[in-house]
Amino acid sequence: MSDESMPASPRLLRAMPTLPLWLTGIFLVAIITVTGLILLENYKSSLAAGEARARSSAHVVAAHVEWMMEASNQALRRVDSALGDKPIDSPENTLANIAEAVGDLPSGFEYSVFDASGLQRFSSIPNAAPLNHGDRGYFQRLRDGEPIAISRLFEDERTSKPAFMIARRITRNAEFRGVATIAIPNETMDRFWASMGLGPHSTVSAVRDDGWLVARRPVSEKSVDLSTTEWYPMTRTADSGVYHSPVSPIDGRSRIVGFWKVTGWPLISLAAIDRQEVLDQFWSNVWSDALFAIPLMVVLVLASLWITRLLYRYAARNEELEQALERNRFLLREIHHRVKNNLQAVLALVRLQPLPQEARNDMTRRVGAMIAVHEQIYQRDQYERVDVAAYAEKLIRDVASAYDTPVTLDLDLQAVTVDREQALPIGMIVNEVVSNAFKYAFAGRPSGRLTVSLKEQGDEFALSIRDDGPGLVDEVERRVGMGSKLIGSFVKQLRGRHTLRNDNGAVFEMTAPQSL
Repeated sequence: MSDESMPASPRLLRAMPTLPLWLTGIFLVAIITVTGLILLENYKSSLAAGEARARSSAHVVAAHVEWMMEASNQALRRVDSALGDKPIDSPENTLANIAEAVGDLPSGFEYSVFDASGLQRFSSIPNAAPLNHGDRGYFQRLRDGEPIAISRLFEDERTSKPAFMIARRITRNAEFRGVATIAIPNETMDRFWASMGLGPHSTVSAVRDDGWLVARRPVSEKSVDLSTTEWYPMTRTADSGVYHSPVSPIDGRSRIVGFWKVTGWPLISLAAIDRQEVLDQFWSNVWSDALFAIPLMVVLVLASLWITRLLYRYAARNEELEQALERNRFLLREIHHRVKNNLQAVLALVRLQPLPQEARNDMTRRVGAMIAVHEQIYQRDQYERVDVAAYAEKLIRDVASAYDTPVTLDLDLQAVTVDREQALPIGMIVNEVVSNAFKYAFAGRPSGRLTVSLKEQGDEFALSIRDDGPGLVDEVERRVGMGSKLIGSFVKQLRGRHTLRNDNGAVFEMTAPQSL
């Protein structure tokens, strides 16, 4: 199907400028990809910052716990020293010595002294009912030989509040005499937590190196064995570290947990930051960036659609111009075709006229040269520029076919294009010179050679036609010939230069510009 019969809409769709849409799509994909990579990097950076904060906070907690343990241990040493060599159940003045030895403990700290059976003999709480810790795990470990023990998190019998205990073995002459203890309230962890500003859902904890919970903020209802958690094996090979807890075994929240071993004590401090609180700042940054990026992307899309609409209109206009150009080409093709048909009609009339044979043949060849140029134009759609080589070759072979002389054609025709106004004069010149060669140079001969050369020379072209005949007659006869007059007239029309000379035959040479 030709373009003329193609509906306008498919032609227009074919001409639509899709490149802006593709470029916009690629640009948007690139922006989304880069944005995704930036978000991923910021996400990782936020988690890394949370990890660093959790680890440093665990270090702070470890320092506080170490201070608390050391202070309590020193107090217990002084209690041991204040007891002297007397039995633990000595008279009341021993209590005054113990109170003086302990000094000012932090608020909520309670000290006690138990005899070898586990019965409480002295306490910082006056008139308190005596307790018996003989069956407690920490007491049994001290009785079995451990110098210091730290209890799990437990509920204080007197205050009904969670606490943990540090206890020291009392010996005299290598004989177990009892235990001195300091009970530390769990609320002590609240002060550590409040000073660090980790967030409302963050926690700080102290855990024994066997995995049992000692203290925690917020407080746990009971002591928990954390040795089954994922982070616990890490403490066997590292003094500090960070892990991500998807679900806390105590309250079920997801946290980033930093741990740090307490120097000199069988304790591990933990600082856990709520994962969502860590990511809240990340999402806040994302939304603030989105408030700028999304309108920018919307503007980009709208601008690309607007540009595409303009280009679509431009393409539609170009399509209209292309259709108009095609119609003009069709009209020009039709004009040249009709001119050719009219010239063929003239040629038929010439053949019917009672003219001498030679005049009739000359007229036929000249009209044929005119027909050939129009045929060249409309068959090859060469409306502005005409290929001289193809046109000249057709003329030469047409002239040669009109004679019976077996002439060898030696054609060296380069591709040279000229203005269409030059095509007819060039064709008439070639027709006249070649016809003269066949009429005069090859007449009565069994064979001959005709050499034709067409070449570019800068902005000009050079045409050379050479035969191997007897050569040119004198100038007087040449001037009166119709062919010579036509050749001179057409060369002048081309604004060119030509020569006719003898060189082992007649030689015609012409140079002319390729554009007028």
